[in-house]
Amino acid sequence: MTADHPTAHDGLGQLAAMMATGRQPPIGETMNFALVEFERGRAVFEGEPDHSVYNPIGSVHGGYAATLLDSACGSRCIRSSASARAIRRSN
Repeated sequence: MTADHPTAHDGLGQLAAMMATGRQPPIGETMNFALVEFERGRAVFEGEPDHSVYNPIGSVHGGYAATLLDSACGSRCIRSSASARAIRRSN
């Protein structure tokens, strides 16, 4: 497998491959936000909401912020397969 195929990597490798190739998670493409930096235990996303994420009263829907938070928290928790094996062995 290659960097073009995310399944070829552990979680951190997938993030690195995405950033190296300029790809973003599909939800980021849909909602116009991007992973801009990451390291073990930290992920930073940036976005600029447009009218497609406005609620009926014309402001940004709370789901936009919740989706950014979900993406950051999920990415922050990604481990390498080596660290996941170490955690399993210690339990």
